[in-house]
Amino acid sequence: MEGLVSAYAHGAEKTVKVTDAVPLTYYDNRGLAAFYVAFGVTLSGFAPAQNLMGLSVLLRMRHRFTVMTVFAAVAGTVAATLSGPVLGAVPAPFPLLALTLALLAAAAAFTTKPLGTYFGPVGIPIATLLLTIGNASSGATIGEDLLPGTAHVVSGILPPGAAVRAITNLSYFDGAHTVVPLLSPAAWAVFSALLVWGRTVYRATRGQQR
Repeated sequence: MEGLVSAYAHGAEKTVKVTDAVPLTYYDNRGLAAFYVAFGVTLSGFAPAQNLMGLSVLLRMRHRFTVMTVFAAVAGTVAATLSGPVLGAVPAPFPLLALTLALLAAAAAFTTKPLGTYFGPVGIPIATLLLTIGNASSGATIGEDLLPGTAHVVSGILPPGAAVRAITNLSYFDGAHTVVPLLSPAAWAVFSALLVWGRTVYRATRGQQR
């Protein structure tokens, strides 16, 4: 917007003075760091869940859940460390940033798991499409308020978009309105885990009846 207005002012031989009320951090002058870190964490959560699909016969459900939970916590902490203190691209408070990214990784992992469990090999492309839509509708490149109506709603529901909102609020708006975006990835992770648990219990009960 600044570039467009400045170009117009130059042609009109006018002077434009810009006052940035909430300036971006020096190492993220285009405001895209939240999108890229969320995209990377989403991918890191999806990958182990996909790999664990082939180990369902060898690992019990609680072991698979433990692996995904621990991996999500590690992925969130590492991503928060790199994007925050190390690179200085995301100025959010480190503990809350790590929590946000860990929830995002958990949501990506646990959402992939029931889709693969219920739909088999087709579930993996479905999970990929779902998470891709979440990244594409995050609004990180233009701002969530400029998204079309449907995309605006989808952005807040799917984990990647919700995580981007939380990171932005934590980084530049003192954490205002962050609770609701954090509920999205948490709800996806918990609900997905319940779906897998319910199916496992159902199969075990059905096997005992036989």
